[in-house]
Amino acid sequence: MTEHVLVQRTGRAMASEVSIQLAVAPEEVAQAERAANLCMEWYAEVDARLSRFRPQSDLSRLNESAGKWHAASDVLYAAVERAIRAAQETGGLFDPTLLPQLESLGYDRDFDEIAHQERTPDTPSVNAPLSPGGLWRGIELDARRRRIRLPVGARLDLGGIAKGWAADVAIERFCASFANALANAGGDLRLRGFPAPETPWSVGVSNPHGTTQEDAVTVSFSRGGLATSGAVKRWWLRDGRTIHHLLDPRSGAPMRLWTPGMEEASTDQPLIATATALTPTATQAEVAAKVALLRGYPAALRSVEAAWNATIGAEESELAGGSFVAAERDVALILILGTGKLVYSANLLPYLTSWGTEGAPHIAGLCSL
Repeated sequence: MTEHVLVQRTGRAMASEVSIQLAVAPEEVAQAERAANLCMEWYAEVDARLSRFRPQSDLSRLNESAGKWHAASDVLYAAVERAIRAAQETGGLFDPTLLPQLESLGYDRDFDEIAHQERTPDTPSVNAPLSPGGLWRGIELDARRRRIRLPVGARLDLGGIAKGWAADVAIERFCASFANALANAGGDLRLRGFPAPETPWSVGVSNPHGTTQEDAVTVSFSRGGLATSGAVKRWWLRDGRTIHHLLDPRSGAPMRLWTPGMEEASTDQPLIATATALTPTATQAEVAAKVALLRGYPAALRSVEAAWNATIGAEESELAGGSFVAAERDVALILILGTGKLVYSANLLPYLTSWGTEGAPHIAGLCSL
């Protein structure tokens, strides 16, 4: 059997490390290198067009034109359309219109400038009262003219979906002709195939409680997406209190999550430190991980398990926090709690041997738990 040659490109975009890996036959190397270069150019384009920290980006200009029709680039239009669909699929648990609330909490500049520091209010937006989200429902899309109109007062932050979406497009658009590919955008992954014959891709989930780079768990799979969300790194201080970027659309305030330095008692419902979602696409994984954080433990596990059972024909279950949402179908979860405990949804192994396995069921997904 012919050994694969691994073609790789790495860089930085969207305030994150990004990469592409293609495992190809020797005669495909030149073609793979061209595709990998296109993927890196794509990541850079997403960064340039969708960054809220670039005053001239398409997204910034859209935000400035709230209340008016804005002629959008294809990239911006597609990303906003996908973000609205995610909001619909989660019943508003994912909300791309929380930028005013983020800025009010102090996240009004690149994170590197505020990371782990006391944030002193120095702009009018910092100090504004927090309010629930929901303005995404008023966004209008004109597909024929590629126009977007935000309701007055709405401003978008696509940071909660753009990286996963970028990884999906990289795989589907630029790597369609390659059987073995992995796109990584800041830890949001989309992959298929095998880096070596009959050896699935192996992905480590970091231990948020570790002092080194050791992984808490390693997942091996050959198809689908993976994303991890939490506030382990992205936090800052306001009046000595830890504030983070993951907001609850129902209140506009930061979710209740474990953050470094927090004392976490061992209870039946400890806080989540990180949520890792495995789904068919990286976009869905990024959204599902955030929904899991909002659900909390153990409701997040019960919700995706109920959705999985409904998908395979069992009766839909009602949950304490309400029924599952569309974005929780075909999702498996790995949670690391503030106590240090690692838990996972009951459908993780069935997921890995179906959605997570290229050509299922002839090669089983593997998970070292």
